[in-house]
Order: sequence, then C-alpha cells, then structure tokens
Amino acid sequence: MSTQETIIQIMPATGWVAVYGEDGGESAEALVCFALVESVANGATRRDVRPMRVDGKGIGFADVEPSFLRVEELAEFEEEDEEDEDEEEEEDAEA
Repeated sequence: MSTQETIIQIMPATGWVAVYGEDGGESAEALVCFALVESVANGATRRDVRPMRVDGKGIGFADVEPSFLRVEELAEFEEEDEEDEDEEEEEDAEA
C-alpha cells in the first residue's frame, strides 16, 4: 500500500502545542505550523490538517510519534498542568 502526501498549504501555529504521553504524565512541544495535507492511497484522496514541529534541523509531522496524544492551545495545557500540581499539593498536605 503506497501513500503519497502533498502539503497544500501551511498556517502558523502560534500558541499551540503537541501533547505527548510520557511515563504516566504529559509533556508539550511547541508547534511551528499546521499543514493542510493531501494524501492519496490506493486511488483514494483525502485532506487533513496536521500539526508540524521542529524535528532536529528540519520540520516534521508531530502526529507520527507513537506517544502523540493531541494538539492543544498552550494556555489550556498550562492551566491543566497547574491544576494537576495543585491537586498533588493538596494530596501531600492531607497525607
């Protein structure tokens, strides 16, 4: 099964992150852009918006990593992280 991918358009992703699962927790990595990608596989064509991040010295798709979970606004991710820290502090105080 052969798949051909073509980037049709890119849009800045300022303020967005890719969220990855790591050791039971989550980490975030800044996105560079979103790409409108056209894929052709076995004669079927589809278009998807995919997140892209810095990958070494180049730019690659963030969603190809096995630990990729989702795309989220940085502010929302930071709020969730602060809430998790507050819950941990409360649990520690109760113990």
